[in-house]
Amino acid sequence: MLSWLLIGIVLLLATAALAWLIRGLEPPDVKLTAVRPDQLSAGEQRLRVGLRVQNPNPIPLPVFAMTYRLWLEEQHIAAGDADLRRRVPARGEADMEVMVSGDARHLARTLPKLALTPQPWRYRLEGKVAVLPKLRVGYRHVGTIDLKGMLRLAASLR
Repeated sequence: MLSWLLIGIVLLLATAALAWLIRGLEPPDVKLTAVRPDQLSAGEQRLRVGLRVQNPNPIPLPVFAMTYRLWLEEQHIAAGDADLRRRVPARGEADMEVMVSGDARHLARTLPKLALTPQPWRYRLEGKVAVLPKLRVGYRHVGTIDLKGMLRLAASLR
C-alpha cells in the first residue's frame, strides 16, 4: 500500500514538473531556408520548403509535428502540416524539410501583383509545433526575400 502511494506521489510530482517546464518554454524561431516548386496542377501548387528550427530553451525541444502557413507580402501563399518526430538540441537548431500546398488559381492571381511590388518582399511564416502529442507551442517569423534569394533557395534543395 505504501509503495503504491509513493509511486503515485512520484508520478504526480513528475507530471507537475513537466507541465511547469513546458509552460515556461519560449517559442522556437522557425526560419525559411529553402523553397522549391514540387508539383503544379490546375488546382494545387505544392512547394518543398526547408525550415530551420532554432530552440532558445535550455532543454531539448521535441518536435512531434508542425503546422505552418506562409504569406508573401501579406498574401497567403501556402499551408501544411507534418509529422516529424525530431528533436532540436537545447539552445541549438535543426533543419527540416516539409511540403506546403496552396491554391494554384490564387497563386496565379497573386504573382502578377507581386511582380509589381518593389523587392525585397516581406514574408511571414507561422504555425504551431507539437512538443508533446497534445501540447502545441506557437511560432511566428517575419523576414524579407527577393527574387534572387528565392531562386537561390530553390537551387539549395536540388
